[in-house]
Amino acid sequence: MKFLSILLLSIALAGCYSVGKPIDTAKANHFIKGETTEREVLAALGKPITVTNNSEGERMLAYSYANTDVKASTYIPVVGLFTGGATSTVQYLIVTLDETGVVKDWQTSETVASTN
Repeated sequence: MKFLSILLLSIALAGCYSVGKPIDTAKANHFIKGETTEREVLAALGKPITVTNNSEGERMLAYSYANTDVKASTYIPVVGLFTGGATSTVQYLIVTLDETGVVKDWQTSETVASTN
């Protein structure tokens, strides 16, 4: 019985995979171009996954999140071929700051895809 419990728990944990943390795009909707500072962006969203500097002195703060949920039926031999699948969600948020560290622009993207 203990082995079966461990096996089922392992399968359940293997059914979900995430990288990063979900992005609250509602917070980005409150950023005001020409007013919101880098410090305020960092306070609202935390540390970005990537920071890029360009030749014009602008900084781009990039946030990303990816999550895949695999249907439990995928792990059932033979049956999984017909009823299995997964749903993936990918979110991006890029905040562009001008040379003074104030929000110049921002953009979000979210993709949800399912396989059966």
